[in-house]
Amino acid sequence: MLRKSLTKIVLILFGLEMFIPLLGLSVFSLKSGSHLSLNSYSGLLMDPTFHQALLHSLVISLITILLSIVLFTPPVWYAYMHYPAIVRIIEGISFIPFVLPGVVLGLGYVQFFSNPPFAWSGTPNLLPFAFALMGMPFYLQAVINRLHLVDAKTYHEASQSLGASPFRSWMQVHMPLLRPGVLNGAILIFSISMGEFAITQLTTGGSYMTLAIYLQVLFQNNPVQGSAMAIIALFIAILAVFISFITVARERKEV
Repeated sequence: MLRKSLTKIVLILFGLEMFIPLLGLSVFSLKSGSHLSLNSYSGLLMDPTFHQALLHSLVISLITILLSIVLFTPPVWYAYMHYPAIVRIIEGISFIPFVLPGVVLGLGYVQFFSNPPFAWSGTPNLLPFAFALMGMPFYLQAVINRLHLVDAKTYHEASQSLGASPFRSWMQVHMPLLRPGVLNGAILIFSISMGEFAITQLTTGGSYMTLAIYLQVLFQNNPVQGSAMAIIALFIAILAVFISFITVARERKEV
């Protein structure tokens, strides 16, 4: 009984800790002189720079997702199927970007890609690779968890025993099995790509307008609209997490 009461108290305190700052930010974003209004939101949505920043962020995020799927999925799948011991090594290596600050990664990219043949420093070309590296631990963990959950190796052996070719086995067995994990990992990559500021600032010098750069500039010039932008960014993140939860719930029902 005492344990349940303590759990409820902790959850309530945690909820208040999360809710009160958001409430304050929301109220501040509605401030217009001595009254509240949606002027900051309407002005934000009518701003061409916001449209440009949103488009840039979406394009970079989608490229990052495709890059992550192509670079990370085949190696971890192959290692899981044929060399399970290597999966732990891959997991360990993948967490290196997780413990490194974005500033360190950004400076590393700037130094490495400042000379030919890949003189990409100051351009957005680096961003998909940088975001993919930063999101690698989350993406790989989502895929590996999915492989463990459905026992993909058993399905692989069953398809081989039934005479399926490697291509047919991949298309009709492994891709459907991996899809939820890939989707969850892609959503995490998307969230990181949409909101990362440090690496974007360091690699492009702030010349490429993304939502993160736009938010920082907006807070400096117009804190009220900056607060509105923060609420919109938070809504995008919550929507991505909600989609991820729905996907996981559906797949659990199927399993």
